[in-house]
Amino acid sequence: MHFSILHISDLHRDLSDEINNKWLLDSLENDFNQFGKQTPQIIRPSLCIVSGDLIYGVKPGTPDGTKEQNRQYAQAEEFLVGLADRFFDGKRERIVILPGNHDVSYEEVMGSSLKIDIPSDPDKKAQMVAELFSPNSRLRWSWRELCFYRIADEARYGSRLQYFAATYERFYQHQRTFPSRAEEQYGIFDFPELGFCVAALNSCFNNDPLRRAGAFHPTALTDACRTLRETQRAGWLMAAAWHHNMAGGPSSDDYLDSQFLQLLIDAGVSLGFHGHQHLPECFDERYRIGPSPRKITIVSASTLCAEPRNLKPGVPRSYNIVELDTKEWTGRVHQRQMVNMLFNLPVWGPGHFTSSNNSYFDFKLCEPLSTRPPQLDVQITLDRADKHLGARQWSNALDVLEEVKDLPAARPFLARALAELGDSRRTITMLWPPLTIPEAVTIGGAILDGGTREEAEAFVRLPLVSSSTDASVQDISRRIQERRLG
Repeated sequence: MHFSILHISDLHRDLSDEINNKWLLDSLENDFNQFGKQTPQIIRPSLCIVSGDLIYGVKPGTPDGTKEQNRQYAQAEEFLVGLADRFFDGKRERIVILPGNHDVSYEEVMGSSLKIDIPSDPDKKAQMVAELFSPNSRLRWSWRELCFYRIADEARYGSRLQYFAATYERFYQHQRTFPSRAEEQYGIFDFPELGFCVAALNSCFNNDPLRRAGAFHPTALTDACRTLRETQRAGWLMAAAWHHNMAGGPSSDDYLDSQFLQLLIDAGVSLGFHGHQHLPECFDERYRIGPSPRKITIVSASTLCAEPRNLKPGVPRSYNIVELDTKEWTGRVHQRQMVNMLFNLPVWGPGHFTSSNNSYFDFKLCEPLSTRPPQLDVQITLDRADKHLGARQWSNALDVLEEVKDLPAARPFLARALAELGDSRRTITMLWPPLTIPEAVTIGGAILDGGTREEAEAFVRLPLVSSSTDASVQDISRRIQERRLG
């Protein structure tokens, strides 16, 4: 399978140097239309990963802060819906979204916290400093005010991603929800037709403007890894996406501890996507425990449309197209960067990776932990059909069985669903030609109810029918000849 992924990040939707959504989509389409003329050519994307920071955010005390935060999310949502409609046939499941640190509501964080002055007693002061740096501390330090804050309202603090969650649910038309509990904040996006899966992770556990380090809730991360190992994903290319980068300068603290990558590698994840640092990169991280040759390739996207003051010096806005070949197990990330200086009217062209001195970077994909058993897809399809039958969802069962209808193992499920549905035309179309006596009786009944003369003639000529000694087949054949051929 050869396909590509649009990887964008850090939309930072706000009012400063704002790019109109329609033009932003137009600019991407104009660039996509150039892909076939590039050297090397670029495959148009089959899906998209948006690795966090949908909005810029609102500071506490901003007049009508809630209204402004909702406005920014409405702008981001409008862009994402337009992205799905224009490039992915309106299929919103083709777009994977997850939160970033700018999606954390500053107002909810400060509203959940109590200000604590620095104690004058040296021992108490030392105790507070020790508490500040303890695991999962509820204490925060404000450099702006030179004082401590303590999280006092856990429920409100836990709701600091509520605006993102509401946008998430609306975007996916209530087919997906973003859980309120941190230990459940991950999503699995399966693309079986591509043999590909993405685990969307939340790297904002215990993250807020006063505690900038990224982190995953341990339960969310391990549950996501466990889910990726489930049998139905055997042999697929596994990916994970999150927001924060994994390294920073000596004065930085807003990044992840990279040791979590070992858990993903062990779960079979071969590809990682993130944003946050506003810098496009591609590099490998290898398994460090024992002799295993496994690795994960990490792809970082710059910001798509943050305002100029949020750009790194010398690093323009950009996005990535990541091409994947699961036959040869190779990948190529193309960087597309803004090539003009009108920040509200971007134009895109080839970017530049310093590591390859080119607009693209080639890498080798680590193959899945196991190969896919030949009959696994058939069994999964039959299991899905059986669940629909158990729920008396006859039409849904037939939709699932369509791709395997000619396999012997699928025929009993097919015959039952058709018999229960009572759709003569669909029965004749899906079950023809009958392979067993019960199937012949079912199709014969459908021909009696709504078949054509040509279908009646073909039915009675079938060896299964014409030479049958079964009383039911003989009876249905006689009635067809009398009513359809007489």
